[in-house]
Amino acid sequence: MLEVRNVFLYYDGVCAVNDMSLDVAEGEIVGLIGTNGAGKTSLFNVITGFVPASKGSVGFLGRDVTRLGAARIAKSGMLRTFQTPVGFPKMTVMENMLVFSRADALARPSIFRGSSPASAVLDEAMEFLDIFGLASKASEWVQDLAAPELKMLEFARAMMAHPKMLLLDEPAAGVNPALQGDLVQHIGALRRRGVTFLVVDHNLRFIRDICDRSYAMADGRLIASGDTADVLNNPDVIRLYLGGKAGEEAA
Repeated sequence: MLEVRNVFLYYDGVCAVNDMSLDVAEGEIVGLIGTNGAGKTSLFNVITGFVPASKGSVGFLGRDVTRLGAARIAKSGMLRTFQTPVGFPKMTVMENMLVFSRADALARPSIFRGSSPASAVLDEAMEFLDIFGLASKASEWVQDLAAPELKMLEFARAMMAHPKMLLLDEPAAGVNPALQGDLVQHIGALRRRGVTFLVVDHNLRFIRDICDRSYAMADGRLIASGDTADVLNNPDVIRLYLGGKAGEEAA
């Protein structure tokens, strides 16, 4: 589904992404780990069209999207979240959901028997809010939500665009450790709906629990890839990222 080939990104002569390649197959949940400054978010920005690559290519669903830009890439079915949730704080939770719905939603035949297209969109929004535990917050102002609720709302909003692939930037950040199991279940539920994931997170236990495979970056370049457990126990990852003994974080 996603093919990143030999991507370089330079900022004022500094190489933020250095010859990175990775693949994500349909239906996978793939992790991307690394220390601060490793180049993970910079690579996300290139993949999703927020920043043009200096060299290299990005393919999505067999199409070269390297120069399409963020809006056109999003319309093709690849969306991303951000480390700090974004949205419209002075609108309600439901209004935020409707803003993020596809523009053609009202023109589609209703998926709910006996409902108008507009009603079907509202029902779909409420369904996603329910999945992420926000149904009771539908009429509340977004500015009044707690940080973990904002994170869940960002996932729910993204689903209103019916993405084929989601790139999650630090989804577990700010989420209470006791609730991270719920987050794992939410992402698993979205995978069963046909969504593919590429996930950046510093929480290695979360990465271990959610990701089929992982890539590790340091200084903008790839240092390890493969099954997540193998990557977390890779000597280079342990030395450059974990700074501990093999198995300590992967246990």
